[in-house]
Amino acid sequence: MKNKMKNNALMFLFTLLLLFFIINTAHAESMVFVTGGMSPPLVYEEDGVLKGMDLDLITVFCRENGIVPEFSSYPWKRSLKNVMEGNAGGIFTLFRTEERESFLYYPSTPINIVKTMIWAQSKSLIRIKSPDDIKGKSIGVINGYKYGPAFDNLTDLNKTICNTKEQMIRMLANGRIDLAVDSEACFTFMCKKLELDFNAFSSVYNLAENPVYVAFSKKLGPRGAELAEKFTIFMHESEKNGKIAEIRNPYIK
Repeated sequence: MKNKMKNNALMFLFTLLLLFFIINTAHAESMVFVTGGMSPPLVYEEDGVLKGMDLDLITVFCRENGIVPEFSSYPWKRSLKNVMEGNAGGIFTLFRTEERESFLYYPSTPINIVKTMIWAQSKSLIRIKSPDDIKGKSIGVINGYKYGPAFDNLTDLNKTICNTKEQMIRMLANGRIDLAVDSEACFTFMCKKLELDFNAFSSVYNLAENPVYVAFSKKLGPRGAELAEKFTIFMHESEKNGKIAEIRNPYIK
C-alpha cells in the first residue's frame, strides 16, 4: 500500500513537471539572429555549424531571458535586409553606424572590441612606428577586406593578397611575407587552430580598435529597445562575475 502511494506521488510529481515544461516551452520566445561576417573566433562556421565567442554570449543571454535563439548566416546585405524588415529579431557582430541606428536598437555596451594589428615574426625584429613604415615590406591582406582608412588609404604598398586567414598566417610563419594584418583575437585563435607557436609572432603596430555589437530590430517595437537595455546589463554583470572570460578563454587560451 505504501509503495503504491509512493508510486502515485512520484507519478503525480512527474506529471506536474512535464506540464510545467510544456507550458514554459509553449510560451518561450523564439528569435532569429543573423550574421554575415565570419570573423573567428567571434563568429565562424565549422562543419556547417555557426560557432564563436559572440554567439556563445548571445546564447547565454537568451537562456537567461527565456528566448530560444536560432542563428543563421547570410551575405551582409541580406542579413541587414532581414533585420530591417523584421524577418530577424537580432543581428551580430557588426559596427554601429548612423544609418543602421535608423532600424536597429543598439545596447550601450559592445559585445566585443576588435583590435586590428600588424603582425610580424618575433625574430624579424621589425618595428613599425607609423603606417608609412609598412612601405617597402611585403604585407599579407585578405582579399576584399577593409581594415580602416589608416591602412586602406595607404598607397604604394607591397600587398600579398590571400584568400584565407589560414593561408596568410602560414605565409607569415614560413617567411614568405614580412607582415600580416589581422585582429588580435582572430590571429590568436588561428595560431591555436593551426598549432603554431603564438610566441613566434609579435604585434608591431596597432591599426585600430573598434567596438562591435549585437543589435535588435526596431520592428520588434518596445521589446527591441528592452532587449538592447537588458543586453547592456547582461554584459556588465557578466564582466563582473567572470562569465565573459569563461566563455572567451577556450577560444584563445
